[in-house]
Amino acid sequence: MVNEEKVTELVDLFIPATTETPEIKCEKSSGRIMMVGNLIPSDPQSFLAPIHRWLQSYVTTYTPQNITVEFYLTFINGCSEHHLGKLLKYLEELHINGMSVKVICHYENEDLDMKEWGKDLSMALRIPIELVEIN
Repeated sequence: MVNEEKVTELVDLFIPATTETPEIKCEKSSGRIMMVGNLIPSDPQSFLAPIHRWLQSYVTTYTPQNITVEFYLTFINGCSEHHLGKLLKYLEELHINGMSVKVICHYENEDLDMKEWGKDLSMALRIPIELVEIN
């Protein structure tokens, strides 16, 4: 029989990038979540689940004052966008309930698709969305 221990200390989450998935960093000291790269996993729900679990644990354990999510995405497919939307809706609920939540969408100056994606987010969500052009 396996002895199951309850995890009592939340640690930073780091998931290295692949050609299909972004690098993920979730930092408990700053309340910052970063995604850098392509978001086209074969199973987006499973890929995003640890991030959602980390965020829920972070919010309930630390009662943070603010959360910042930064996207440096180069490509996102429709299925991944759908599942990422669930995470963003959770952030929207936190924001509506008084937590300071900010989303920053970084996009390369010639990447009109990712710029439009950021604009679409700002129209669909009641969270501050900042669009930042990078070279």
